[in-house]
Amino acid sequence: RGRRGGPRPFGGATLMLQADKQVLLAGVKRNALELRQKELEFNVERFTNLATQASVIAGFSFESLVELEVPEETNWVLSSTYFVFGSSAMALSLYCLVISSFACVFGHRLALQGPHGSLERAVQIMVAHRVHIFAVGGASLACLVVAAMLMAWIKMGAAATVVTLIFMAFFVSVSARMHRLLLLFEIPELELVTGAVQVNAPNMRGAAVDLARLNPGNRAAPRSVRPTDRGAYAYQMLRDQQATRSSSSTTASVGSGLQPSACGHNEPSALHHEGHLFKKGEPGMMRKETTKRRYFVLKGTRLFYFKAWEDFGSGGFQAATNASSPINMLHHEPVVLPDSPDGPHRFDLLPVDDPLARKWELQAPTAEELKDWLAALRVARALAKTSPGAHSMSAPNVLLS
Repeated sequence: RGRRGGPRPFGGATLMLQADKQVLLAGVKRNALELRQKELEFNVERFTNLATQASVIAGFSFESLVELEVPEETNWVLSSTYFVFGSSAMALSLYCLVISSFACVFGHRLALQGPHGSLERAVQIMVAHRVHIFAVGGASLACLVVAAMLMAWIKMGAAATVVTLIFMAFFVSVSARMHRLLLLFEIPELELVTGAVQVNAPNMRGAAVDLARLNPGNRAAPRSVRPTDRGAYAYQMLRDQQATRSSSSTTASVGSGLQPSACGHNEPSALHHEGHLFKKGEPGMMRKETTKRRYFVLKGTRLFYFKAWEDFGSGGFQAATNASSPINMLHHEPVVLPDSPDGPHRFDLLPVDDPLARKWELQAPTAEELKDWLAALRVARALAKTSPGAHSMSAPNVLLS
C-alpha cells in the first residue's frame, strides 16, 4: 500500500524531460519560422514595389494612347508602330501589376493558412516567379521609351531627332547603370543566405533536419549504418531486395561477391541518396557553358536535381528541375574522370543507348562524396537492369576502389 501511494520520481522525471524537450523543439521551430517569415516579407515588399512602378507605367501608357491626336498627314506605318508599342507598354505593365498583386495576396494566404510546410512553399513560389515578373516590368518600360520616341516623330517635326537622341541616351545609360549595379550587388550562388535552416547530423552523412518543419527526412541510411559502411549497406540492401524477387537468367555483378538476379514486379524505390553536386550546363545560342551547384536526389533508378535543397524540402520531387524527364540510370553509365581539366572528383553519366543523348557532366565536392555517389548510382543502374522492361544485356563487372 505504501508502495502504491508513494512518489514515482523516475516517471515524473521522464515526463518533465519530455515536456522540456517539446518546449525546446517548439522554440527552435518558432525561431526558424521567423527567419522564413522575414524572407517572405522581403519578397512581398519587392513585388509590391514593382506593382507600384507598373501602375505608373500603365498610367503613362494609357494617357499617351488617349490624348495623342495623330495628324492626318502622318505616315500610317509610323502611327501604327506607335500605337503597337504604346499598347504593349500598357498591357505588359498591367500584367506585371496584376500578377505581382496576385502573388502578394495569395502568397501571404498560403503562408498563413496553409498546411505544414506552406511557409517554405510560399517563399519558393515567389522566388521562382521573381525573375519572370521583373523581366516583364523591364519590357514594359522599354516599350514606353520606344513609344515616346515615336511620338516625337509624329508631333515634333524637326526636333524629333534631338528628342530621339535624348531618349536613346536615357535608355542606354539606365541599362548600363543597372547592369553595373547588378554586378556590384551580385551574391555568388554558394554564398547566398536564405531563410531555410538545415542541420546535418554529424555522425550520419546525408542526414538532415529542416528546423522550420522539424521533420527528420529520409535523408540517411539507418542509424545502425556508419558512414564508412554506406557502400556496403547499399549492396546489402540490393542483396535483400533481390532475394525477394524471382530469379531469371540475367545477372549483374556489382562490387565483389554480389550477384543480383532479375526480375521483380516492384520499382526499387527503397534506394535513396541525395546531396550537392556541381553540374555543367549545356551551351546554347544565348547562354554559355557554366557549372552550377545543384541538389541531386537519387530515388530508386531515377536521378532528380533541384536548384537548392530548399526546393526539395518544400516541394518534393514535383519541384525538381527535371521532374518531367528525370535521369534514368538504365540508360546512363557513371564513369570517373581522374584527370579532368575541370578539377578533382569529376564523373560523367554517359548515355549507353543513344549516342546523341545528353552527357551529364558532374563533380562531387569531396572524394568521400564521390565514392558514395558512385556506389549509389551503380547500384541504381544494376537495379534498373534487373527491373521489368530492361534490355536483355549483360552487365559488366563494376569494381569499387
